[in-house]
Amino acid sequence: MNAKLLVALREFRQIIRTRSFWLTVLLMPAAIVISQVSTRLIQPPAGVAVVVVDQSGRYQGAIQQRFVFDRDQEELGDLAAYAEKWKINPGPGAVWAEGPRLFTPADVAAYEAAGGLKAARAQLAKLKPAGATDFKPPKPGVIPVPPPQGLITDRGPEAFGASLAPVLKHDIATPVGPRKIGLGVYIPADYGAPGVSARLFTDGTPRPLLVDAVRQELTAIQRAQALQASGIDTAALARVQGVRAPIAIQTPPEGGSRERVMMHSVLPLAMAYLLLLGVMTSGSWMLQGLIEERSNKLLESVLACITPDDLLFGKLIGVLAVGLVMMGAWIVFAVGAAFSVQGVVADFLRPAMVSVSSPGVIAALLYYFLAGYVAISVMFLAVGAMSDSMRDAQAYLTPLILGITIPFILIAQSILLNPDGPLPRILSWIPIYAPFAMMARLGGGVPAWEIMGSGVLLGVFVVVELVLISRLFRSSLLQTGQSGGFGLMFKRMRG
Repeated sequence: MNAKLLVALREFRQIIRTRSFWLTVLLMPAAIVISQVSTRLIQPPAGVAVVVVDQSGRYQGAIQQRFVFDRDQEELGDLAAYAEKWKINPGPGAVWAEGPRLFTPADVAAYEAAGGLKAARAQLAKLKPAGATDFKPPKPGVIPVPPPQGLITDRGPEAFGASLAPVLKHDIATPVGPRKIGLGVYIPADYGAPGVSARLFTDGTPRPLLVDAVRQELTAIQRAQALQASGIDTAALARVQGVRAPIAIQTPPEGGSRERVMMHSVLPLAMAYLLLLGVMTSGSWMLQGLIEERSNKLLESVLACITPDDLLFGKLIGVLAVGLVMMGAWIVFAVGAAFSVQGVVADFLRPAMVSVSSPGVIAALLYYFLAGYVAISVMFLAVGAMSDSMRDAQAYLTPLILGITIPFILIAQSILLNPDGPLPRILSWIPIYAPFAMMARLGGGVPAWEIMGSGVLLGVFVVVELVLISRLFRSSLLQTGQSGGFGLMFKRMRG
């Protein structure tokens, strides 16, 4: 068998037999499982119950109708986004098929008159393309409920609030399951008279949108009453208030929408992070093994049988195989979790996988991953060749690790804020950072010429790096008590 392959096989076996390797491999599955469990245990159920007590009998119906309007308006927005995503057009009459926009009360009324969610689902079932996911309506944010048993509603707001306080601490039965009461509204019989106000009681959690919805309905009714008392036609006023300026929302070009970029960049960015994590851990294992071989004088026997270049390339092949095994295990588990379980991670991974469905993107990701793995791993070998112990290696490792991780953090932040900004584009042309920058940018759309140019530059860098490190390897492996630091290292690289 080829000497390089023998070294690679030995390196691979030596690393995968360590406990740290298996702990690292299990890191991703453990993170996904913990996120699923914590989401179900910690996240409260969606929506809160609302109790409205209207002693005047004039406002409760309008407030509850406002809750229905808000729910239908949100539902229409999600339907419009779903129809646009899957290019579904049921024809005229479907309000939600006209594209995402600000839906007016007239739109909501037309939606309800057409049958609401039930009718929309029937149309979607006939028109959605093969492979499209089912439409999931938003969960109700507000659930109106009658006053629970024991709540005092006929002795004024103080008694109502006092009896509601202990109920706020526990779940009550609602049509969608147990929920907490988030808001209690008490409207006195003489509400509207000078000095008489409605009272709102909360559970302490800030819900400004919910409070504003109640306030707006009470204000609208009182204004209508005042206008009617002044002789103004309230019906004409309602028609005027229903007028909305027509607008059209232009979707940004490919890679221009921040929401789209965040969704499409999450998986390539995660791949870049896995590259960083994998190369740092496997490089450390390889470095530690090389230093142990040097301190035990084992290298003298090894180099009597093979050349330093065989040892160098064999170790690189072995550590690359270790990295591919780790990445493969993490990717397989992540994809399996995305399609077999429910939860935050799964819901996020499914749409994010669209960004790597193109064969070109997959090929680019694979190339930058392998080239980046080799480019950084060989640096760990250079450190091992120059160090007699792990203490000596720290003088080289600290600037190496900081020099790689700090720019990576800046890359990750820049990709989410401005993927076409100057920093990601500049780092894409610096070979040592190109794997991270290009992998993270691929989800947002990168011109083909930039991918090719940066890839060629990275390939040339790896070749030159291997030539220089092989020189360092040949002149440093059997040297002990080395001093001179980076100056000596660069001198030996020059030959």
